[in-house]
Amino acid sequence: MVSYKREISAQIAQGLNMLIGDDFNKKGKNILKELAELTGKDTEVKIPVQKLNEVFNYERNEMKNLLEYLESKECLKIATIGGPFLYGHITITDKGIARASK
Repeated sequence: MVSYKREISAQIAQGLNMLIGDDFNKKGKNILKELAELTGKDTEVKIPVQKLNEVFNYERNEMKNLLEYLESKECLKIATIGGPFLYGHITITDKGIARASK
């Protein structure tokens, strides 16, 4: 009986993690789509994070975490530091443009 309860708890936790992960990934993809549009798919154009977040209205920590995740996946580059979202400007990468197009 105890192992059955553990198994059910593990399945519930896994399901919640998948939902959180899916939501996080969707937000990341939406950021890339907007960034691709704002830059005209030009990897040299720097976009202020504050301007980008005007579209989404994410909290500071959430935006910071999303940007760090997307940078770790080589979908964007953090170009400058500073500002209300910790990062000032970002650029999209070729990989980010490809992912935004999917």
